[in-house]
Amino acid sequence: MEERKFPAPSRVRVWLVFVLCSLAGCSDSNREPPVSAPPPSQPAISADYVAQVINPDLVGALVLPDGKSILAWGTDGTLLRSENGGGWAHVASASVEDLATVAADARGKVIIAVGAKGSILRSLDGGRNFLAAKSDSRDSDLRTVAWHPRSGAWIAAGTAGRILRSTDDGESWRVVPSGTPLDLYTLLADAQTGNLILGGDVGTVGISIDGGVSWKLSSIAMPDPVSAVMKLFRHGKLLLGTASQGRLITSTDDAATWQVVQTATTSMFVESVADPKHGSIVVAGHDGTLLRSADEGRTWEPLLVTTDGRGHYMSGALYDAKRGLLVVVGHNGSIARSDNGGAGWISWSIGPLQLRGLVADAARDRLVAFGPGGLLVSSDDGGGSWRTEKPSIEVSLRDIEHAPEGHALVATGKLGAVVRSTDGGATWASAEPTWPNPNTPPELRMIVATPANDGLVAVGPPGTIVRSNADGSAWKVTHFTPLEAERAFTWAIVDPPRAALTAVEVRGQMQRSADAGATWRASNAPTQGQQWAFWHGVRLDSGVLIVAGKSGVAARSTDGGVTWKAMRTGTGKDLFGSFADRDLVFLVGQDGALLRSTDEGATWTAIHTGTEKELRRMLRSPGGDGLVCFGAYGSMLHSNDRGLTWQVIATQTDGALRKGVVDPSSKEMFVAGSRGVILRSRDGGRAWEPLPSHTQRHFQSLALEENGDLIVVGERIVRLVRQSKP
Repeated sequence: MEERKFPAPSRVRVWLVFVLCSLAGCSDSNREPPVSAPPPSQPAISADYVAQVINPDLVGALVLPDGKSILAWGTDGTLLRSENGGGWAHVASASVEDLATVAADARGKVIIAVGAKGSILRSLDGGRNFLAAKSDSRDSDLRTVAWHPRSGAWIAAGTAGRILRSTDDGESWRVVPSGTPLDLYTLLADAQTGNLILGGDVGTVGISIDGGVSWKLSSIAMPDPVSAVMKLFRHGKLLLGTASQGRLITSTDDAATWQVVQTATTSMFVESVADPKHGSIVVAGHDGTLLRSADEGRTWEPLLVTTDGRGHYMSGALYDAKRGLLVVVGHNGSIARSDNGGAGWISWSIGPLQLRGLVADAARDRLVAFGPGGLLVSSDDGGGSWRTEKPSIEVSLRDIEHAPEGHALVATGKLGAVVRSTDGGATWASAEPTWPNPNTPPELRMIVATPANDGLVAVGPPGTIVRSNADGSAWKVTHFTPLEAERAFTWAIVDPPRAALTAVEVRGQMQRSADAGATWRASNAPTQGQQWAFWHGVRLDSGVLIVAGKSGVAARSTDGGVTWKAMRTGTGKDLFGSFADRDLVFLVGQDGALLRSTDEGATWTAIHTGTEKELRRMLRSPGGDGLVCFGAYGSMLHSNDRGLTWQVIATQTDGALRKGVVDPSSKEMFVAGSRGVILRSRDGGRAWEPLPSHTQRHFQSLALEENGDLIVVGERIVRLVRQSKP
């Protein structure tokens, strides 16, 4: 995504943050438990869906020892596999935890991936499938793993001084005492000595001479602030460790002793590569600094590599043996190459991309770089030119809708994100319009089809409305108020009989369009003294419009949003959702509040729900008069009598449930929410089962494809591919 600069905090920006928090219901009663907190129980996951995380953050890649396959990995337990560096396929994985690194034995017979919460995955089929290994260590994050050729053992290490060892090809692991509570970041199986070397926090280094059975750890003395040892390399006689504060650690006696090298910079060094042709070593830093040594690490020469006039985080480096080139990549699409061992560099940018590393596929003479949002790019000419294999979709999305024409899906969200897919959610591309003020892009909270189904309309703060063409490929801003005007659209109501649209504004200045969203006209709704009054709205079959929100405030329009009158709801509770079912209308909200009206909102009756949990949304069950209502902390209610009485339904989650859809063909119901929760009901909402999502990130909305696939959006885009017919 393009880098964006934002102005310094101001009263107006503080207002916007407050409004967004208010719209989300940011109260103590609505705060979700930390993501690390486990749900009350772990029910069996349905097996008739396969979940694919479309836009994980990719943090590593590895060419397997057979030279035929490449693995890439990252957040959400994601593993991708390619036979050519171009086409990439999702690998079946038994974990949703973020993966830190992957390693293989000499033949690629065993491949091990490690990550957060002690997760260890194991593949015995060339990386086509990964199953969970046996380990009782879940109280630390694993950061590094290595195979020890001499003993055949596998070693993993991570936070809180945790070291694990396996002697059965990674099938089971046991804890090895480390003698330190400090975090450990890097492991090196030293091919020259056969020893294992590790590095960690506070200058920690360690060595094992018995294949990881026992360890001797020490801390290298250095001035405050003491640097962590982040990565270890062997370059000939030199053992090299990268660190922060412009420091390197070096050893020329096979890790018996270590020296701290304080360079003339304050860079954090992250990667190193040797050029055997020129006898040089290069180290890359986070601020564009490159260090070069032509004397086996005794002296280092700093050089600043810039693109677009400034230095950028340089995160990956390798040596192209075929061309005799050093290639370094980094943020802002930075590419730098040297044909003289790092003495001189040519640098440029391939676009606003965060390249976090790269690998060389020597068999096909191809370089592959990776990054956030699922980014994968490749080069067939030693880094001279690059093509995008998978674009970076680094977005946080709020809503998703089908385009009226064609088969496109369009999703909108934070920082003005508008992304579009024409292949059922497998790949996405930006369709974002040009914003009047690029420094304050909107948060597009809701997207709907126009009354005539000739386009899409999206709304959001600060006071922005955008409209697309029929297939969702082109967008333009049709209404905009600057941040200083303190306006925020929170909802959109479609009124097909009147061919009208109403954008609900938090402070009561509604906007109405009678020409499918091309132009808009203001109409004020009474806020009854509340500053942030209206958060949502609904249209009844009769044509009456109702909006509601803060402290029970509500308003009603009988002329399609041209004029509005205040309503008395009889409650002071915050009302977070509304729903119309033929001649009935409901308002739901704080502390399990549920209001029911049989006279188009003229009067309201409070209904006992049996819960004090916050309620936000409602769905009608397919067939009959059943209703389902859901909200925060996994709250789920079911009614068989059109909302007169309600039964609390168990969901086996305590995350927030945010949006639902009904499949008209299969009669199944689906609800998505926080912590990667996706629930399905096959009996009209009386019972619910979890579906696999392959993530613990939060969801906001979902859409259903004709073939039964589900596309769920939020902090991740996840595609659930249905394996069996509904």
